[in-house]
Amino acid sequence: MSNIFSNPNLKVIESGETERAFDHVLIIMFENQYRGYVMANPYMRRLAKQGIQLQNFFGVMHPSQTNYIASTAAELCNVTSDDRPTPTLSQRTIVDLIEEAPGSLRWKGYMESYVAEAAPWQPEDYVPQDASPYLIKHNPYSSFTAIIQNQERWKKIENDAAFFADILNGELPEYAWYTPNIWSDGHWVDGTQDDVQPRAPILVDQLAKWLEGFFNRLRFPGPDSHLPPRTMVVVTFDESDFESEPDIVSSYDGPNQIYTVLLGDCIQPGYEEEGYNHYSLIRTIEKNFGLGSLGKNDARANWFQFLWDKHFEWGAPTETPFTGDADGPLCGADFGGSLYVASAASDGTVRVRVRVTERESWSSETTLQLDGTGGLAMASTFFELVLLARSATGELQCMRYDLPNGWTSEAFPTDGAVQSFALASFAAETKIMFTYADQDGNVSSHIRSGSDYGVAGIWEDAVPVPAAQTDGGMTLCAQSESLYLIVKAPGAQSMNVISYNIAPFNVVTVPTNPYGGAQDNTTINAWSPSAFPVAHFSSRPDSTRQLQPLARPYETTGPMATATLDGVMHLIHPGVGNPLLMTETFSIAGVMTPSQPVSYKSSNSATASNGFGTLAEAGWSKQSPLFDAECQSGGAIAMSRVGKEIVLLHRASPTAPVLLQVGRYVRNEIRRTNV
Repeated sequence: MSNIFSNPNLKVIESGETERAFDHVLIIMFENQYRGYVMANPYMRRLAKQGIQLQNFFGVMHPSQTNYIASTAAELCNVTSDDRPTPTLSQRTIVDLIEEAPGSLRWKGYMESYVAEAAPWQPEDYVPQDASPYLIKHNPYSSFTAIIQNQERWKKIENDAAFFADILNGELPEYAWYTPNIWSDGHWVDGTQDDVQPRAPILVDQLAKWLEGFFNRLRFPGPDSHLPPRTMVVVTFDESDFESEPDIVSSYDGPNQIYTVLLGDCIQPGYEEEGYNHYSLIRTIEKNFGLGSLGKNDARANWFQFLWDKHFEWGAPTETPFTGDADGPLCGADFGGSLYVASAASDGTVRVRVRVTERESWSSETTLQLDGTGGLAMASTFFELVLLARSATGELQCMRYDLPNGWTSEAFPTDGAVQSFALASFAAETKIMFTYADQDGNVSSHIRSGSDYGVAGIWEDAVPVPAAQTDGGMTLCAQSESLYLIVKAPGAQSMNVISYNIAPFNVVTVPTNPYGGAQDNTTINAWSPSAFPVAHFSSRPDSTRQLQPLARPYETTGPMATATLDGVMHLIHPGVGNPLLMTETFSIAGVMTPSQPVSYKSSNSATASNGFGTLAEAGWSKQSPLFDAECQSGGAIAMSRVGKEIVLLHRASPTAPVLLQVGRYVRNEIRRTNV
């Protein structure tokens, strides 16, 4: 395999380049359907083939209103029902970013069947009202104080007639949102207030017929479109039909997985199988128009880099200085913009070298008097690098490195032998999480915080992770606003994942409502009481006929390694039945951590979470092999993000050299020329 980074047609990309992929965006949001049921409609299937199909796109939560709010504010704002928020919401939204941006960007929200005169704007005491078939819960702007109490902003909420007038007059704003009315969006049967069950195919056919007529009026998609040039149209849904129990219609129909297609003259038809959600769309718009971020679930969300012809690629393996007797476990971590790599030798001592990214050169070797034959792990904050080494009998030792003091030993808070362990930096690289399994497979964690220049961090008390039982390895990684602990499942070769939320805006307190109650609350700074399989979603009813997320779990026969780049967490491990390394990714932003064990869709239970907005409703990508990377019995792997790249280290066997592969986002210049 040739090195992709030496290909003249591929350009390494610094994420965040400011060139626009589109000049206008029009978002059209429909209601409550599984992706597979939408794809069963001939028009919606035909439409999807004319654009980019996002085949692993998810809603954020349930019911409907939560997704409209998340799509506008990049958080749920503690809204967990369809009831109008009282008081109205004070959070900043994408409207603020657009109005604050240089270049006079414009925005509007178009609500079909909205009549401004029926709900006039009144300072201070204005309360938006339903006027069926227009419903305020499908108007994402009607919940925010800074919009409804600002006359100039509220005037930017208009109806379908204004939309077509703006199109014909060349006045479509750069950011446009369009909500069809309660019949056109497929929520109620046309002309009634009936929410028919099952919703498909009746309501899918109904919304498809409306959309076909709507697009026909616009002559879209096609060369004679009335839309401005370089308009990206996003056809999406708020959520899946969580109130029904569909047949299995597709391997992609996991819980809350929705039809989402990108269309327009700036779009080259194709497929994207990475995971995205409504936060990804916000982040893409922010990137395109140079808006910055709201600092919430948008800030570190996976975004549509493919619109800039960027895709993540692994380079070919290259040699490292780790040869000879440095033949044991591996670990690596970014510290100060350079990659620190440690490998255990046959006598247990640990050899450390530093790779300087800019020069791609290695330092001389430093030998640390640790016994790392049983495993190594390393993570850093801005001020210190922490290295843990496990002896062959399971005892742990700890050393830290900082610029004033170099390498120093320190006491460690865990006594006794451990079976496996992992470290990860989190909270914007200010803290380190340490997880470990004892000899009985019980998992606990410690947080290390308080490090400063020349000052060592302090380990906090141990906290159990009861959902993370294991009889094998583990890896730990931060992605978006959560930590994810991945462990080998007991008695199996599959892997389980447990979340740990660190963001206050991903905590919800759920009042009793038709869809749940306090048992569905989510937490912060606590581990999930439920583990979920590392798997690409499918689903099937369980013994009680309740739909449960299910897929053939991904499996491993050896060590695991993780690293996150641009909102995408990469997991790498050996496969089963062959020595090739396998990889899958997780890239759903804003996942919440339940306070109670999850029994999916358990709204009738007073003690179990329904799983809405948690890992129960967020799937992994498809799995793929790394054809130039192997890890046989006794081999080792390690991975770390360093700047704008991920570095993978792997040793195929105890006697093989350590090889290095770099993963980056690259741009195919040939493809851009031919678009």
